Amino acid sequence: MRGPISHTVLDVIRTRFGHVSTPGADGTVLVVHHVDQASVRALLTLLWDTGHHVLAFEEKTA
Repeated sequence: MRGPISHTVLDVIRTRFGHVSTPGADGTVLVVHHVDQASVRALLTLLWDTGHHVLAFEEKTA
């Protein structure tokens, strides 16, 4: 994402999705584990609706 994630939005994401980490030094990388397709869509919509710019999305399978 471009720019940091606001603390308010990060709190909402943690409430909805459980453990979330932001390993980027500037808080622009968001890591959410074990989400289904509907949850991914909800997360992206939340980020877009709150003015965050998602530059890339990557799904990793174990």
